[in-house]
Amino acid sequence: MEKKNVVAGRNPVLEYLRSPEHSFTGVAIAESAHGKIIDEIISAANGRKVRVDRVERGFFKDFGPSSTHQGVALFLAAGTAPAPRGDKTLIESTVNQKGVLVLLDQINDPHNAGAIIRTAEGLGCCGIVMPSANSAGITPALIKASAGATAHIPVLKIANAASFIREAKSAGLWIVGTSDKGNTAIGSLSKYRPALVIIGSEASGMRRLTSEMCDAVAIIPLKGRLNSLNASVAAGIILYEIMKEA
Repeated sequence: MEKKNVVAGRNPVLEYLRSPEHSFTGVAIAESAHGKIIDEIISAANGRKVRVDRVERGFFKDFGPSSTHQGVALFLAAGTAPAPRGDKTLIESTVNQKGVLVLLDQINDPHNAGAIIRTAEGLGCCGIVMPSANSAGITPALIKASAGATAHIPVLKIANAASFIREAKSAGLWIVGTSDKGNTAIGSLSKYRPALVIIGSEASGMRRLTSEMCDAVAIIPLKGRLNSLNASVAAGIILYEIMKEA
């Protein structure tokens, strides 16, 4: 079984079983795994008529550390994958909903990317956009970090971020970036809708070209001695502000 067709971890597996957009061939649960969420997984699998196998814990050795798989693995049907999904009609639907798309610009850490996806889904964003190169892939670690949010929010892989930004702007989306050198107060972000929000890399933020294409660059005012935030924390603040009703 290819890893790209496996979802590992208790919460992610449960969320995927709850999503009607995916089909599965089976779920494996360690013999030693018990508790409320295991019962919910079994119930959800039975409801979808998905085969449940109890296996030895060594079965999961290829699916990452135990903290990732937690003794549970869900196998997607051939030809499907946890993500990416969706297509460029995502731009049109975001415009129609006056919603928000999130572009992860060179976010390489799967835990940061997963946390941002979890926040975006929880706040009601319309989708995630990820460049094919220089970004975290949809791995078991990312799916686990997203708590299975990748089951519920469209994730679009793109070849070129600059081209996608230009397309989004032409369609009517505001392009909103984030930087410690920004000049747009976060309290005013809700007026920039519909929007494509760009979250820059953990190390260097947005690339120069990306920054130059923004209509607004938001700054998070910090009062402590540290002058920067983790990418996923900054994304949470920005997305909360822009998703508020204007």
